Amino acid sequence: MRRFGRYLSSHVITAVVVALVVGATTAVAAPTAVTSVVKLAKRANFAKRAGKATRARYATNAGKAKRATLALSANVANNASLLGGHPASDYQRITPIGFRAQAGTGETTLLDTGALVLTASCDGTGKLRVLATTKVDHADIEGFGNGGDIQDDDFNIAESPVSLGPTQGENRSILYTDQAGQFVEVHYLASAKAYPAPGAGDPNPDHGQPLGGAVACLVAGYAMVR
Repeated sequence: MRRFGRYLSSHVITAVVVALVVGATTAVAAPTAVTSVVKLAKRANFAKRAGKATRARYATNAGKAKRATLALSANVANNASLLGGHPASDYQRITPIGFRAQAGTGETTLLDTGALVLTASCDGTGKLRVLATTKVDHADIEGFGNGGDIQDDDFNIAESPVSLGPTQGENRSILYTDQAGQFVEVHYLASAKAYPAPGAGDPNPDHGQPLGGAVACLVAGYAMVR
């Protein structure tokens, strides 16, 4: 009986020791396991947030691109509508014209619309001349200013070139059109070193040289082509 008690006691002690060891091991392992789970949860949470942020960024970029495309399309459509189906070349374009030359400068092209050509020259004495040439027959050209008017209702190639009138201290406007429908409007000032003698009864002009003598002949203005 005593032997059995000793045997039972030893087994109980062994079981208790084993339980304590296992419990200690489990207690030690438990924090590690919990830490791992927390880390995995954090990584999953970060990944989820990153995924949402990436998708949001892509959505924002896609939205911006789509809005930009729609805006561009709307703008193009609006412009096309405003043009009424006509190419932009059918509409007005403004071209500056200028001629700043010394005496002895030959014919120089100021404007070429494909139908109307304007040229200017400055002779050896500093006298300015502005000419118009038509490349098509049966055009119409009118010119007016403070030095006299010009008019040709049947302006033909064979008549070209024609003088556009006075050029000394002159403010002039030229209108031109042809059978194809091109319309040209030109405005310019013209001045030169050489001035004609005043006519009988006219006051003596008090003109200085163009731009303080920097040039002998000057044309400055613009043309509108439609």
